[in-house]
Amino acid sequence: MKSKLLGILVLTLLCLTALALSSPTSSPLFTSARSGRLLDGTNPPHAVDIDGKTIPESSATQPDKPIILAKDSKDPKWGEHKPEAAFDHTKHHDVTHTLDGKTATACVECHHTEQPSAPSNQPYLKRFERKAVLTAEQLESSKEPVKSCRNCHWQEATAATAEFPPKSIKYPKETGKPPSGKLTNDNAYHTNCLGCHDVAIKRDPKLKAPLACGDCHVKKM
Repeated sequence: MKSKLLGILVLTLLCLTALALSSPTSSPLFTSARSGRLLDGTNPPHAVDIDGKTIPESSATQPDKPIILAKDSKDPKWGEHKPEAAFDHTKHHDVTHTLDGKTATACVECHHTEQPSAPSNQPYLKRFERKAVLTAEQLESSKEPVKSCRNCHWQEATAATAEFPPKSIKYPKETGKPPSGKLTNDNAYHTNCLGCHDVAIKRDPKLKAPLACGDCHVKKM
């Protein structure tokens, strides 16, 4: 009798384990019930625009609408925040919002692999995959696709490989920055975005560049 009950218990546990493993939300590689597509942050990691259109892994054209950077984040530290931070390429070309208020933000400020080598003030950058520095004109003439951020910077919940997410880097001492930590998309966005926003606001306190969590992330209803 005892052995029979034990057998039933073991069988039940095995069934529950199999069910959990087959659950679409138990893995970062889950699919949308509506679309059947692999969601943002999977292999390869894609973002979507504000209409839900998938941003390709690489493209020779700039997205025509703002993109959602973190629609699917599984990082538990966000708690009650819904991490749907939008990025608008057009706004970042507007000199009103740039670091010096005079020069448009260069494409390689974010797409840092799209240049032949590291700028002199950024020797910590390691990957370079373009023969000429990416600009709007260079993109138009070369038709050479630009990789999305999440082609390299995967999300926290995605299983790491030897290459992705990129390993932690050490910044030069003069920058005053601590080591980056694992460069997931979460870490990369916050390091790059907040760094620029902080400089821009110090230049012009009237700017509304987001710095606080709630400026980008909306609390779940």
